[in-house]
Amino acid sequence: MQVTSEQTNMCTIVLDIVVDEQQVARTFDSVYKEFSKHVNVPGFRPGKAPRAIVEKYVNKDKVHERALEKLISASYFEAIEEEGITPYRQPSIDPEPITDKQPYNFKATVPLAPVVTLGTYTGISVEKPIFTITDDVIDNKIREMREEKARLERVTDRGVQDGDVLIAENHIVIEGEENNDAPRRQLVQVGNNVPGFDEAIMEMLPDEERTFELTFPEDFDEEAKRGKKATYTVKLSSISAKRLPELDDAFVQSVSDAKSVDELKALVRDSMEFQARRLSDQIAEQRIIEQIVNQGDIQFPEVLVNDEIQDDFRRLGEELKHHQVDYQSFLTQKRVTAEEHLEATRQQADARVRTVLALQMIAETEGLQATNEEIDAEFINLLNAGKITDDQYEEYKPNERRRVQVANAIVQQRLHDYLFENNTIVEVVQAAGPDPDALKKANSEEVVEEE
Repeated sequence: MQVTSEQTNMCTIVLDIVVDEQQVARTFDSVYKEFSKHVNVPGFRPGKAPRAIVEKYVNKDKVHERALEKLISASYFEAIEEEGITPYRQPSIDPEPITDKQPYNFKATVPLAPVVTLGTYTGISVEKPIFTITDDVIDNKIREMREEKARLERVTDRGVQDGDVLIAENHIVIEGEENNDAPRRQLVQVGNNVPGFDEAIMEMLPDEERTFELTFPEDFDEEAKRGKKATYTVKLSSISAKRLPELDDAFVQSVSDAKSVDELKALVRDSMEFQARRLSDQIAEQRIIEQIVNQGDIQFPEVLVNDEIQDDFRRLGEELKHHQVDYQSFLTQKRVTAEEHLEATRQQADARVRTVLALQMIAETEGLQATNEEIDAEFINLLNAGKITDDQYEEYKPNERRRVQVANAIVQQRLHDYLFENNTIVEVVQAAGPDPDALKKANSEEVVEEE
C-alpha cells in the first residue's frame, strides 16, 4: 500500500491511498468466503464450497460493495497509523468502483482537531442595554391576553370596519392570466391583506359586491405577483367583530392566579422585567463573546459547520412539517432564494462553531468544567426544586446524554459569571422598550429537556 498525504489547511489532511492488486484480490477472496457461509450451495456444507462455485450463487454487486467497504476500512486505518494522524471526525471518502485483482486508489479527507488561539478575553468593555417596562408595555401585553380570549360576534347593523373578520367570496384575475375558477369562499381578517384591499372594502354591507383593481407591491411575498395588477371581485357574506373580554376580576382569574386587575398587572410587570433583565444580560454577553471570537484565531474542520447546517435543516424540516408548510413557501415568505438561505445558514453555523470553540477553550483554561460530583449534586437540586420527578431523577442520573446536558448548563452558567466578573459592563438605559419578539426568546430554558 502506498500513501501520500497533503495538509490542505491546519485542520484537514487529504490522504491519497493506493492498494496493490494482491491486497484487492485477498479482500475479494475473504468476501467470497464470508458470503459462502450464508449461501446454500448444493452438495456443500456452509462455508465449504470453492469460490468458483460460490460466485454463481451470490449477488456480484453485493460482493463488490462489501469488498469496497472492507478494503477502504482496513487501508484507511493502516494509513492513518502509518502517517501518525489522529482524526477528529470520520473521513470524507467518495469511492470509485472496485475491480478484482486490479490496484485500487481512493482519497480520504481527514478532519483534524480544531486549533484555538485566543486573544484577550478579560478586560473587555461592552454596553449593556437596560430596558424599561412602562405602563404602556404592560397594557399592551394584557391586551394581547384579552385578544387570545376574544370571541366573534355577528354584526348586521353596520358596514366593514378595521379589525373585523369577514366571510366573503373572492375572485381574483391577475393581469396576463386567465382565471375561470369559481369564486373562493374565504375567511378575511381586515388589516391583514394586500395593500389597498382593506380600503376598498370599507363600509361594505352583507350581500354587497364590489369590483376593484389593485397592484401588488414590489416586495410582495409571492415573487410571480410582484408589481402586477389584479382585478378583485368581492361578495361579502357576513361581518363579525372581535369582542374582547372585559378587563375585570373574572377575566384576571381565568388567565392567571391573580385575584384582581392590579395583581395581574403586577404579575405581568414582574415577568416582563425578569425577561428584560435576561435579554439585557444576553445582549451584553453576546457582545463580549463577539469581541473574544474576533480577537482570536480559531481554526476548525469544515465538517463541524456542515454538521450544524444539517441540524438546522432537520429542525427547520420538522417545524415546516408541523405547520404544514413546504420549503418553497418558506423561502417565498422569507423573500430569499434557496442559495441565499443556505449561505445565511452557513454563516450562522460558522459563527456558532467559533463561539463554542472559543468558550470551550476558556472553560478548559480557567478550570470551569463540571465534575461528576457536581453533576450529581445538580440532579438533586433539580429534584428538590420540583423540575424533575423522583422517577425522572432515577432515569436521568445514570443517562449519559442527560448528564452532558446538565454539565453543559453548569459550564454555561460558570462562563457567564466569569465573563461578567472579568470584563466591564456599562449599563445604558434605552429610550424604547425591548423588542417583543426578542423578549419572548429571553425566556429561560429547562436544564433537562423533555423528550
